Amino acid sequence: MLTTRASTINDNAALTWSLGSTAASTPALALTMINVLAATGRTLDGAGAALSSASVADVAAAQTLDGTVTPVDLYLNLAFAIGTDIDADGTIAVTGTITLLWENWGDNA
Repeated sequence: MLTTRASTINDNAALTWSLGSTAASTPALALTMINVLAATGRTLDGAGAALSSASVADVAAAQTLDGTVTPVDLYLNLAFAIGTDIDADGTIAVTGTITLLWENWGDNA
């Protein structure tokens, strides 16, 4: 669920969100920015600082992320496709639950 947001984000802005092993670096979420949960589009609802309804998505294609040597980080990535939907000082707070099922394949060394 998206929580109260600053007035510097348009009320009905189009938002894309995902889970990935790298942090978002462009408004077009792709590659390792979406390799855990596919990019999911939604439109914010409510006026001003109103709360938005919950959003649900499904996993991306199954894959192995090897954290044997270096742990693999998990990022909640948010992007606005239209730059004018958010000002440079815009903020958005997110609260909710992410249920992630994973499997430990052991140390293959």
